[in-house]
Amino acid sequence: MIMRKLCRLAIILAAIFSLSPSIAIAHDPALHGFRVVTFKRSIAAPEFILKNLSGEIVKLEQFRGDYILLNFWATWCPPCVKEMPSMERLQQKFKDKGIRVVAISLDKEPQAKVAAFVARLNLSFPILLDPDGIVSDPYGANALPSTFILNPDGRVIAAAKGERDWYGEDAISYFDELLEQ
Repeated sequence: MIMRKLCRLAIILAAIFSLSPSIAIAHDPALHGFRVVTFKRSIAAPEFILKNLSGEIVKLEQFRGDYILLNFWATWCPPCVKEMPSMERLQQKFKDKGIRVVAISLDKEPQAKVAAFVARLNLSFPILLDPDGIVSDPYGANALPSTFILNPDGRVIAAAKGERDWYGEDAISYFDELLEQ
């Protein structure tokens, strides 16, 4: 049953990610520059348990109650690296308002390389490690960066494939709208 749901989620997300950017619009017409695919029906986010950079166990359920920007990335991915500073600014703006950034590294490199990257960019949001793709596979995050927006109940409400300016005017407007709902 769980495997069937995970396969269904992967198929749905793969279909959504194949949409052209002109179709993948968050809200018409106000957010025409911020391309995220919003779902008419939310999808239960696959649960996970991963380690963070300190070796502590982290579960998805620990973030319930907040909107989550769940980003799959790697240090070797130029678009991932480019969007990280905007995610940090988003985290700083909204962390006390109910929106949190959580990033899952798919690096197979030593953990120290990921930690050095995080330190160099002074990232404050949780960085989790998924070197074997155990979590990225059920989410259908087969291209990097892949980002999923989860509601406070832990359901996927939107997704984005590729680099974004997560602190741009359109993105801020999108997250402000989420908080107003």
